[in-house]
Amino acid sequence: MAARAGLAPTRLRATWPSLSALVGAAVATVPVVVDRGDTGSAAGDLALALEHWSRPLGRSELAVAAVAEAAGRDPLLRAGVETAVTDAVHEVMCAVASRARRRGEPIGAARQQWITAVLGGAVWERITGRGRPVPTARRAELVESILACA
Repeated sequence: MAARAGLAPTRLRATWPSLSALVGAAVATVPVVVDRGDTGSAAGDLALALEHWSRPLGRSELAVAAVAEAAGRDPLLRAGVETAVTDAVHEVMCAVASRARRRGEPIGAARQQWITAVLGGAVWERITGRGRPVPTARRAELVESILACA
């Protein structure tokens, strides 16, 4: 494995002392939801980011879901999954909030935290809930309810 990664075995073991540490670190970098661009509104931007939820889990989501299922009580695996979800949701929220601010519709810090927390929970549920497709109406309802609360 070290040779394929282009690392000396001692360096590999020093960086990731266990397979759990290596897998957790790898899965932490997998984007489970991504910003899809500007639609002209925060609601549209969030809806577009969740558009792929109309299909079963994609390849990267399946990888994160498999690690989440295997994590059990392994804190390194669970931390990797949590980081994947948290980082992806944070990046989407930052992009959506930045565009909203440029449009003169700023989303305050407290509201951003609320949206990030709720969206993170929804992404977590999708990853750990076998990734069943989410109907368009349900995704729209989710986005509306996230933005309606502050």
